[in-house]
Amino acid sequence: MSERKIDRRTVLKAATALAAAGLAPGKRADIILVRTGDINIAPAGDPYEALVSFAQPRNVDTVIADGRILQRAGRFTALDHAEVLTEAAETVAALRARANWT
Repeated sequence: MSERKIDRRTVLKAATALAAAGLAPGKRADIILVRTGDINIAPAGDPYEALVSFAQPRNVDTVIADGRILQRAGRFTALDHAEVLTEAAETVAALRARANWT
C-alpha cells in the first residue's frame, strides 16, 4: 500500500472552510484567535505548520461562538470555570455510581 501525504494547508482547510460550508445561510460561524507569538508556534515560520503541527489549546487567545465571546485573553468570559469542573466531577461520579464502577 502506498503512503499518501496530505499537506498542512489541506488539513487546515478541511478543519475550517469545509466545516463552514455546511453552515446554513444566516448561521453564525465560530471563530478562534490563536497567539502566534507563543514560543511553540513563532519559530515555525509557516502558519499552516504552526497551527496544524505545533499549536496547543493554551495558544488559543479568544473564542467567539454564535456571536458570544466565550474566551478572551485566554480566560473564560461566559462560564465559571470552577463551576463547570465541579459539575463535570459530579456527573462522572453519578455515572460511575449508575454503572456500579468504582
